[in-house]
Amino acid sequence: MNIRDRIQVMRPALRQRRRSLKWLAAPFSVTLILFAASLGVAPAAHAAGAMVSVTFDDGWASQYDNALPILEKYGVPATMYVLSGSINTSDYMSQAQIQAFASRGDEIASHTVTHPDLTKLSAAELENELAQSKATLQQMFGPSVGLDFASPYGAYDATTTAAVRKHYATQRNTDDGFNAQAGFDAYNILVQTVDSSTTTATVQRWINTAKANNTWLVLVYHEVGVSLGQDIYHTDTAVLDSHMAAVKNSGLPMVTVRQGANAQASPNTPPPASNAAGHR
Repeated sequence: MNIRDRIQVMRPALRQRRRSLKWLAAPFSVTLILFAASLGVAPAAHAAGAMVSVTFDDGWASQYDNALPILEKYGVPATMYVLSGSINTSDYMSQAQIQAFASRGDEIASHTVTHPDLTKLSAAELENELAQSKATLQQMFGPSVGLDFASPYGAYDATTTAAVRKHYATQRNTDDGFNAQAGFDAYNILVQTVDSSTTTATVQRWINTAKANNTWLVLVYHEVGVSLGQDIYHTDTAVLDSHMAAVKNSGLPMVTVRQGANAQASPNTPPPASNAAGHR
């Protein structure tokens, strides 16, 4: 069975396991090492200032259909963590649709090939999921993509993080929190995960916390405008519009994960005041 067939078979389980495995992502802080510095990401001593990133996981087609027009409306940049094995398959974005995000300056990042729990893989399987995903993304979209990584289900441990270090500049998990520059761990980027119950008031509270503490807020979204029964990891289109209005009106620099990580690594370089081409 090839990778595409495996994705089709695994799709229903993926949505269910996303809920059941999220608890596995217990906080596990890993110290940043010299290899990260060679990639341009390292701990720094001072606060870079508050900023916000909007990220989307998995590469669902609903992100193109329903999220992209809203991102364009408010000029919000995004980081798209894509499953390379799902590209051009049912319910997921095509290569051309992902390219539409890349063409507006959004970051295309890795989320593995098939969305496994990395902590349950053999060494060979782990290496394949990490290396092949990056290789496929760079083959499709160029060498500047696939530099950052998000672990499926937020599941990670010391072994998987060490493997991620070999291929990627950062790792975004699903551990709740805000990213201060002091003590910043590029391989445990903290987030606020958005689900079907997340209100605009909650997003505004997160924004206010980031402002008050000069920290980096990273928002995580999944499907948009699609209700999936018991799966809570989706956001209504109108709700996303309200969230993005709050992000835009916050006055915070809106950055991709790559830009945010670079700002965290450079204490004397503030995040960009204006976003990449197409983000106004």
